[in-house]
Amino acid sequence: MQILKYLEWANKYGQIDPVHFSAQVRINLVTNFTDATLQKILLGACLENNIYPVLYSVPYKQYNFFLNNKDSDLHTKQADITFVFFDVNHYIRSAFTEDPSHFVDILARIEEFCVAQNGPVIFCTFVLPYMGPFGNLFEQSQFYNQVQEYNAQLKKIAEKQKNLFIFDINRLIHFLGERSVRDYRGLYAFDMPFTSEFFGYLSNEWLSYIYALVGKTKKCIVVDLDNTLWGGVVGEVGVAGIDLGPDYPGVAFQNFQRALLACYHRGLILAINSRNNIEDVNEVFEKNQHMILKKEHFSSIKINWNDKAQNLVEIANDLNIGVDSLVFFDDDPVNRELVKSHLPDVIVPHFTISPEEYVNKIFTLNIFNQFRLTEEDKQKGEMYAAELKRKNVLVSAKNREEYIAHLEIAIQVDCNLSSQIARLAQLTAKTNQFNLTTRRYTEPHIEKYMQSGFVFGGTVRDRFGEYGLTVMAIVIVQEKNAYIDSFLMSCRVMGREVENIFLDYILRELYKKGIAKVQALYIPTAKNMPAKNFFNTAGFAVKQSSEQEIVYEISLEEYVSKKVNNYHDIIIKTNI
Repeated sequence: MQILKYLEWANKYGQIDPVHFSAQVRINLVTNFTDATLQKILLGACLENNIYPVLYSVPYKQYNFFLNNKDSDLHTKQADITFVFFDVNHYIRSAFTEDPSHFVDILARIEEFCVAQNGPVIFCTFVLPYMGPFGNLFEQSQFYNQVQEYNAQLKKIAEKQKNLFIFDINRLIHFLGERSVRDYRGLYAFDMPFTSEFFGYLSNEWLSYIYALVGKTKKCIVVDLDNTLWGGVVGEVGVAGIDLGPDYPGVAFQNFQRALLACYHRGLILAINSRNNIEDVNEVFEKNQHMILKKEHFSSIKINWNDKAQNLVEIANDLNIGVDSLVFFDDDPVNRELVKSHLPDVIVPHFTISPEEYVNKIFTLNIFNQFRLTEEDKQKGEMYAAELKRKNVLVSAKNREEYIAHLEIAIQVDCNLSSQIARLAQLTAKTNQFNLTTRRYTEPHIEKYMQSGFVFGGTVRDRFGEYGLTVMAIVIVQEKNAYIDSFLMSCRVMGREVENIFLDYILRELYKKGIAKVQALYIPTAKNMPAKNFFNTAGFAVKQSSEQEIVYEISLEEYVSKKVNNYHDIIIKTNI
């Protein structure tokens, strides 16, 4: 845990220029205890991870007033994300221990607060009081049952309020142990009931939500083979000699493969980066009966004697994702240091040669966390694996047009479809490369745009399988004019004319609705250069240009009369 480093960053906060950070996030913090140390550690954790935080914390013991007061800064500042943590321990008297109705009041206030907020609200469950006068019969404690009941009510509220997300604080305390997270002297002397170490772990957990909010969640696990996916060096001991199977240490490697397979089914991409002979590796996959993972589970495979950092760059290019989306597992400390020095944006977990720690290492990483898991997420591994088949078509095609024709692409375009809200919000949070404005929106944002304008979603498939809901646009209409607030597309469908077809369809639909002109915006970032000339090539004219943004405009009457699109037949269905 990097507590001292976080505190060092926090102490420099006032002298730091936000422009040097990749993202800026406005944070609300609501607690019922002295949270000065938690504030510093949270600030430092953000800064250490290239995120500039603007933090607002409710004054000490005034959480109820600020939650009730609609004109308070807590309500009016409209933070990007809010963290709420109430400690309800019964070591000391508090409103929670003395008056059960206080739970009810707080939950009602939180629900009202969520309705008024666009950003996500992360509410920590109430800490279960396992320690107390009842000992091992803790379930007979009235207070224990009250806390259980209100945690259950909290989850019911989250089912209704889509921007309320529950963080199970009891999971974190279970992981660390209550004796190591409680600071009893701090509790009585300063009303600071937890240790700095606990605040460090909690800040890292909260940071994973901020990652998801700003599009920094990791997407792909890249693994070495020898002494990582199996024990031993296959080129030396042969297929039958590697450690893999029901006995130790082979069972540890086998369980690591099971953990990776679970990650694959959860929606993470798998790839291989190994210095090895391809013939030996193929033989392992084909002949070793103890292999859990198959070659088809991997979306990119680099087996050669090249530099592993360069291989990682090629893997990212294969998958159309940034290297900052990669996590690299390798048993060799030399390779780990090489990648860290050449590709600092790649996460490289540290572990010893002992294979029994591999599963725990991958399960305790919090860099894959998301606000919600969609059906597209669960199928992502399969979707990327199908990309290998598409590449064979690309190799054999004479040109790009023939390649697209052979794919037999089909798009279903929907508009203001409420069942898509979770996925659409996720797309705005995770899409970086082909994202014209890189505006991050939560589910309440998307819902409001659906109520006042048009939110178009495109679900794409081809002859090899589903890409899922991968392209979207938010259009605001004012009388005869329209404004494209957001236009983005997943990297999975880049280079397939999907973006051009989707935009063409939207413009023609707007023309049918009597719209005369459409304005659009491009806001450059460090990652969205692939989208820079999109509106230019689509026929838009530059109306205003600066280093910060380019404003485009197009006359729909001129567009419809001149533009010819040869791909209209691939739109198979709409609900517009």
